[in-house]
Amino acid sequence: MAGAQAPVGHEDALMGHSREAGTIVFSFAVLAVTAGFTLYARSTQTDHGAPRYPLSAEFVSANGLKRGADVDIGGVPVGRVSDIHLDTKTAMAVVRFEVNDTLHFPTDSILSVGSATMSGDNALMIEPGTSQQLTKAGDVLANTREPTSLEQQVSNYIFGNGGLPPE
Repeated sequence: MAGAQAPVGHEDALMGHSREAGTIVFSFAVLAVTAGFTLYARSTQTDHGAPRYPLSAEFVSANGLKRGADVDIGGVPVGRVSDIHLDTKTAMAVVRFEVNDTLHFPTDSILSVGSATMSGDNALMIEPGTSQQLTKAGDVLANTREPTSLEQQVSNYIFGNGGLPPE
C-alpha cells in the first residue's frame, strides 16, 4: 500500500502564503526606498533653516530658469530661486530669490541666467559690482542680462570669450 500523501491543496496553500508574504515584504522595501529618495531630494533643495533674506530682479527673459534653481556667485551656491512670474504691466519676468543672510553684495551687481558648464542646470548667476551700497532684504536689483543662448554658451565653452570685452 502506498504511504499516505498530504493533501495537494495544503502544499499550494503554504506556497500561496509564502508568495503573499514575499510580495508584502518587497512592497514595503520599494516604499522605504522611495521615501528615502524623497527625503534625499528634499534635503538637496533646502538648507535646513539656514537664514536667508529675499531679493528680486526683473528680466526681459528668464528662459531656462526654474523655481528651486541655485543662486550662484563665482560658481558657489549662495541661495535659491523662490518664485518666477510675469509682471503683466511691464511684460517682464520677475524672479524672486533668497540669499544667505551673511552675504550682502553690491546693489549694482550683474544678474544673469545661465550655467557654468554645458551639462549643468541653469542658475541665477550674480557677478558682484563695485557699489558701496550693499543689498538688503526686499531690494529689487535692476542690472540684469538676458539668458545666454545655447549657441553662445557652446562658443564660450569652446573658445572662451574670444577676447571680447565683457558686456
